[in-house]
Amino acid sequence: MLKTIFLSQYSFVLFKIKPTWIRFGQLNQQDKEDLPIDWELVKDVKFSIYAVSKWMPIQLVCRHQAHVAKILLNQYKIPFKLYIGFRQGDDKSIQGHAWTEVQGLQITGFCDPKEYVIHAVYS
Repeated sequence: MLKTIFLSQYSFVLFKIKPTWIRFGQLNQQDKEDLPIDWELVKDVKFSIYAVSKWMPIQLVCRHQAHVAKILLNQYKIPFKLYIGFRQGDDKSIQGHAWTEVQGLQITGFCDPKEYVIHAVYS
């Protein structure tokens, strides 16, 4: 949990100061679906990001959560996919969203992916 708090603050500040330094991963990298996954660890990562996002005094939006998930999942060598998508809002504006999945299970940015046009997939 402490690591998630630190990474959330780091991500928030980095997006504010130097967003060009943010790297989500490699585009369209080969799937690693056959690797064994520690699902208890995935649940812990998912819960810690959710809890920190809910209780931090700063607003951690989908891109911050996805960035923190990327760092933690890479550290634990858990294969993931990070999606960046866009959709048209009710007011005709373009809305962007980021979410992270581990073998099809969303762990950040909970949404219906069918509502979005996927712009990029990182892994």
